[in-house]
Amino acid sequence: MIHKNTLRWVAWALAAFFYFYEYLLRVSPSIMVPELMNAFHVDAAALGLLSSFYFYSYAPMQLPVGLLIDRFGAKKLLTFAACVCGIGAILFGIASRFWEAASGRFLLGFGSSFAFVAMVYVCSHWFPKSKRALLVGLANSIGMLGAFCGQGPLSSALHEINWRVALLLLGFLGFILSITIYWTLKKEEPATFIDSPSHALKDLFKGLVAICKSGPTWVNALIALFFYMTTTAVADLWGVPFLQSAYHLSKQTASFATSMIFIGWLAGGPVMGLISDRLKKRKVVVVWTIILTLLSLVSVVYITAIPLSLVYILLFSVGFFSSGELLNFTLATELNAPHIKGSAIAFTNCIVSFGSGLIQPIIGLFLDITWDGTKVDGINLYSVRDYQHAFFILPVLLCLALLLSSFLKEGKIKEHAVEPLSGD
Repeated sequence: MIHKNTLRWVAWALAAFFYFYEYLLRVSPSIMVPELMNAFHVDAAALGLLSSFYFYSYAPMQLPVGLLIDRFGAKKLLTFAACVCGIGAILFGIASRFWEAASGRFLLGFGSSFAFVAMVYVCSHWFPKSKRALLVGLANSIGMLGAFCGQGPLSSALHEINWRVALLLLGFLGFILSITIYWTLKKEEPATFIDSPSHALKDLFKGLVAICKSGPTWVNALIALFFYMTTTAVADLWGVPFLQSAYHLSKQTASFATSMIFIGWLAGGPVMGLISDRLKKRKVVVVWTIILTLLSLVSVVYITAIPLSLVYILLFSVGFFSSGELLNFTLATELNAPHIKGSAIAFTNCIVSFGSGLIQPIIGLFLDITWDGTKVDGINLYSVRDYQHAFFILPVLLCLALLLSSFLKEGKIKEHAVEPLSGD
């Protein structure tokens, strides 16, 4: 029998690795754009829709997933979620029709929806308070490393194996992870550190009603939505083909360059939280990070006569400053009563996730509208100008976020506040 202290660390490692795994699966289509367009005979708009099916299950599940974790525990749901992700990856890998692939992405989003909450649950219920913030932060960093590996390293692997084989292998990895969680954790979850009761379903709905009536909460959620769309549009799907077209990079180099956005997020999250806590202000940090994200994004998209080293720096900056969006999750808790702060986070994450499912096909639609009809090997070939026109919506969204920030209220900041992390 595993010692309880060892079991805690094993549980944390498995939860963190599942978070790594789901992030890798989430961003993987970004390095398969021409292959997917060719396999399913789709244009950019349809490809964006295909990728977004992940979010169409992920987003609504953000509301009930906390209740399910409280009711059934991390062991059962992580076992189930990893298995669902494995099935989704395999279905996507063997799909011959668009809707079969879309069903695979939908299952991936459903299984992945448990990852972040389960990871936080393990940290908060298996460890004393003195270690929780550090472990959540480390696990979040591991998730960002998963996103990094889903681009550069996975792109390198695709030189050796077919994209379908890669997805099949990732699917089997999900099954192995599911079995490992089931046989390792068993029923040995310690109750010593559990310090919050399970939430009743009616309490969740009451909290959501109160939140939906809160103007400041809506303003904050919309800022987070417009802010995060930059990351999900560029890093999750369209960044790699854009860089290939604009800077004449190989897929592998473009993948590594795009993954700098996730490395920037990894580094920026703790820094933004630290600055905000030191200033005891959220709004000013949110405003400045929006401005700096806007400048970095516009530079890399519209000033293409720059060296590759500067492209890496600018993409890192996009991720680094975009991590200021995490402060909107802190504000979500500070703008609402303590007893509904969990619902406030779930509401904000749900809005952000739904938006993530919209922006990818919208950019794909804009690409198809401006496309001049050029094809290579039967695949639509989009020019630099096409991408620049399609990406114009991203600076507009950041400007809307900046405008909404003028209506943003500061929450009640407690001394020694700890920055909660986003589940996107």
